[in-house]
Amino acid sequence: MFRVAVCDDEATSLQLITALTEQVLKDAGISYELRSFDDIGRMAESLSRPGRPYNVLVTDVMSAGMNGIEAAERLRAIGEMLDIIFVSASAEYALDGYKVQALRYLKKPIDINELREALMISYRKSAQKDGISVTSEGKFYNITFKDIVYAESQARDVDFALQDRHIVTHMKISDLEQILPEGFFRCHRSYIVNLEEVENIERYQATMKTGDIIPISQQLYSELKNRLYKR
Repeated sequence: MFRVAVCDDEATSLQLITALTEQVLKDAGISYELRSFDDIGRMAESLSRPGRPYNVLVTDVMSAGMNGIEAAERLRAIGEMLDIIFVSASAEYALDGYKVQALRYLKKPIDINELREALMISYRKSAQKDGISVTSEGKFYNITFKDIVYAESQARDVDFALQDRHIVTHMKISDLEQILPEGFFRCHRSYIVNLEEVENIERYQATMKTGDIIPISQQLYSELKNRLYKR
């Protein structure tokens, strides 16, 4: 369950941010729990209590009594590492957002595509303990790392070759490389392989256990060979 908190002390804005957030999550087919707050102090107090942690907070920066930066500092001080997406009509506090490790700083009126990008990053992070969550052709998929045989870059998309199927999603292979655990190796500018799924290698290609042939760049051949021998 993806747990989301939304906070804004202006009723119309709170209603709009909540509606946009729910639209993004419903469109992606994500199971979620959302709680709205109209007081940033009560929000910070609620999120700092022991219990099931929230995954992401979408909050206005400006509020009476305490601003979003101060609330985020309070949460960070007690070790709360939920993702924070700031929204504001002004860029005044944008640099301060970095001090509290904000995920994004969005300008009002909110662009739903920018909000979607931020929420999807947060959701993928929350699901990355054992795998990665992606969207493909309007559907949402949870892919476990062990099921990935290899990944191939296709222009602006990545094709996940799994044990029983292929799933193509819109993302950069360089971003995927940062997400995958140590058991994966980028053997070519367009390919990342699961080392457990490599049957054998020769100059300059890898044969996967599925029978697929994956190219290996000349510069990375020796490194891949060493990685395989160390397993």
